[in-house]
Amino acid sequence: MHRTFPRIASFRGFTLLASIALLACAARAADSADGIVRSSDELWHQSVERAERGDFGGAAEAIRQLRSPTDLTDKVTTWLSEYETKQQQRKEMNKADFDKYVGYAKARIERKEYDLALNWLIAAGDVAEDREGLNASKWVQDLTNASLEEALRLRKKAEWRDVWHIYSGLAAVFDRDPQYQKLERDAVTHLRLDSMFSDEKERWKERIDHVEWRDAQASLEYVWHYYVEPPDFRSIARGGLEHLLLLAESKAAQEKLAGLQDEDDRHDFEVRIKARLAQIEDAPVVDRGDCIRHFRRVVRDINPETVNLPEELVVSEIMRGAFDPLDDFTTMIWPQAVSDFNKHTRGDFTGVGISIIKNELDEIEVVTPLEDTPAYRAGIQAGDVITHVDGVSIKDYSTNKVVDTITGPRDTPVTLTVRRDEKEIDFPLIRKRVKIQSVKGWKRRGDERWDHWLDKENGIGYVRLTSFQRNTAEDLRNTLSELQAEGLKGLVLDLRWNPGGLLDSAWEISSMFLDRGDGVVSTKGRIAREDQELFAPGSGPYSDLPLTVLVNGSSASASEIVSGAIRDNHRGTVIGDRTFGKFSVQNLIPLGPSGAKLKITTARYYLPSGASLHREPDSETWGVEPDVMVRLVRKEKIKVSQTRRKADLLGPQVEKDEKKKKEKDDDAKDGDEADSDKDGDGDKGDEKLADADSDKKPKLPKLDQPDENERPDDDPQVDTALMLLRMTLLGEQYPTLAQAERTEQTGKNKQPASP
Repeated sequence: MHRTFPRIASFRGFTLLASIALLACAARAADSADGIVRSSDELWHQSVERAERGDFGGAAEAIRQLRSPTDLTDKVTTWLSEYETKQQQRKEMNKADFDKYVGYAKARIERKEYDLALNWLIAAGDVAEDREGLNASKWVQDLTNASLEEALRLRKKAEWRDVWHIYSGLAAVFDRDPQYQKLERDAVTHLRLDSMFSDEKERWKERIDHVEWRDAQASLEYVWHYYVEPPDFRSIARGGLEHLLLLAESKAAQEKLAGLQDEDDRHDFEVRIKARLAQIEDAPVVDRGDCIRHFRRVVRDINPETVNLPEELVVSEIMRGAFDPLDDFTTMIWPQAVSDFNKHTRGDFTGVGISIIKNELDEIEVVTPLEDTPAYRAGIQAGDVITHVDGVSIKDYSTNKVVDTITGPRDTPVTLTVRRDEKEIDFPLIRKRVKIQSVKGWKRRGDERWDHWLDKENGIGYVRLTSFQRNTAEDLRNTLSELQAEGLKGLVLDLRWNPGGLLDSAWEISSMFLDRGDGVVSTKGRIAREDQELFAPGSGPYSDLPLTVLVNGSSASASEIVSGAIRDNHRGTVIGDRTFGKFSVQNLIPLGPSGAKLKITTARYYLPSGASLHREPDSETWGVEPDVMVRLVRKEKIKVSQTRRKADLLGPQVEKDEKKKKEKDDDAKDGDEADSDKDGDGDKGDEKLADADSDKKPKLPKLDQPDENERPDDDPQVDTALMLLRMTLLGEQYPTLAQAERTEQTGKNKQPASP
């Protein structure tokens, strides 16, 4: 959505507009004889206006028409020329990649390697100027039909990984076609069960620890009362029981679970489940009481009388299937996952302060220590491999188990043994409360603190928010206050890859940039208490600060609230790609003594414009559409992600053998901090949430041959925001070129004479 000239009114108000008009009139009155000044000022205004719409080519054309360039317009011409050169280079590289990828795809089709052909088609679609035209072409349609036939053949052989490769490829190519999404989900379910029970370390047992039927039953009652739409309990009951049939059919489960190895018991189990399904289909009405009775009958009677599987497993699988008919954001948070969930929403936890991953060698590796934490102060480095905790080897531990082992009560000791350069080093640490930094800058300074200046000479700052936690608004306020004291004139607020967080945090942050009474967000649910409207309570301290907001397809929920409020109130310019499209609000409900919680969608939220652009499988429109569209292709996302990861690293880094490094080509998010809240002292009661932590889409499949990423280490979306703010600030500082010339001449006259 573009606004009409002048955009600068949105930053400084109509007083500035009136000033510009008066100055322009004065220029016309004084120089009406030859018209030169009038023409120059009109072209200058036109250049600024076009730049603020993201039309930098038009801005450059207006500047080129000036009869008498000045030092100021020469500077602007240089900026615009450099920007346009980069954009042209991007187009040329995209065209070269497109031709290459289409050639690769067609070569794979000739060899009937349809999964690989789909991979290259996905890559081609990423850089295509006309993706819909590409998908409608005959060769793509032929590939689609051949792929479906191949997938059907593989299904009959139960080769689910190969089936998933094809269906996930089709779902990525035709990402708005529900049939391919459904086929992909079916394959994922089969693949998940096979993978789950073929794990020699049996990590599935950890995930179902303390799963209880009474928590599942309570969650279904809450769904009946509070879910955003009247729930279809027939579909819920069907989904839960069908998941148990898939469990019984899984070859991997049959090999691992003794109860499924007896064919008679397994057959009896399946027959009785199918009888329940028939009852569900034949019943004129299935309410939540009927659904609960069917589930309870399976858990307490049918299962122990037949296959006798662990009750925790049966309950877990029932609820996974039961929630399938609901939206992606309504889910059980079983006890083993609660502490990690609390940490990410609250923003602090008790631990030692490290971010860890499982590396390519299945080792626990430190991504980075966190700022001002025991691990950072002790000298733990990025790249260290943790081998022991308190002298006990963690070689066979899952990441979650490592987290639970490292974390513990505040002020208690823990010793981490790390391998660095083939040497093992012990780090005795004391657990402390650790605060996760969700407010980050452009790069690190010499003291490793964040540098928030993108262009200090012109007063343009940069802030990256990685989530919306309880401490995010306060930290942002402190950061902006420091920048303001140093001459802040314009701000780039980066919400890319931000999955959301707390609704209150989004409201508070939006209000910083709005005027009193401006709408932020409204919510509407099935019950009256979910209906509310949130407005800016007063004129924010930065309500007149020139502002750009960066978003992309991973900006979700709370990020969409903020960017949508800024856009709809004409308070700034949103730049980037269409956002995720999560316009639903969740409540977090404690279920019982076990600690399990239900995250349930209770309302939809609406932007100030009245739009609720939640993304459904068949949605044509969703999310927050930027004012200025700047879409990054996959290679560019990789470069930007790498830059962000490098900036996040603290302290020295362990040098790794390049041969052991595994290149990470996916669109990386900020590394998840692996410490957790072991104390379990999070807030009680419901917490209103606005996050997007549903099941992730599959990553772009790995390509079958090298594809060098030759893209420059640029960030085109940041470049666009910087260019726009520079032009906006110049337009405010110099309403007319005559004023610019007088200012420049005054500055020259004040220069000291040369000796």
